Amino acid sequence: MPAMLDAREGKMFTDFYTPAKLIESLDITNVVGRIKTPTLILDYDYEQFYPGQPRRMFDKLTAPKDYVKLTTATGAQLHCSPMAPQQHCEVVFDWLQEKLTGS
Repeated sequence: MPAMLDAREGKMFTDFYTPAKLIESLDITNVVGRIKTPTLILDYDYEQFYPGQPRRMFDKLTAPKDYVKLTTATGAQLHCSPMAPQQHCEVVFDWLQEKLTGS
């Protein structure tokens, strides 16, 4: 796929539709049970791309797992919380610190 090859080479690409359709078609339902590593699942109020999927994945995971819902009340709604990157990063990095150091 030309857009993916361009991206891998660090080139700018303008075809976002084709990679988006490819990503949309991915289904990990059959492999979720094989995940063994601790997993952080983030969800967002008003998730516009994958509504409901974070909770469904969390429910299927058998590995150690944590679920965090970022909310409108803290300004962290929408996919990847674009209006609250600091809060988003704090959640992720605090979780990583806890998992990697036990503190």
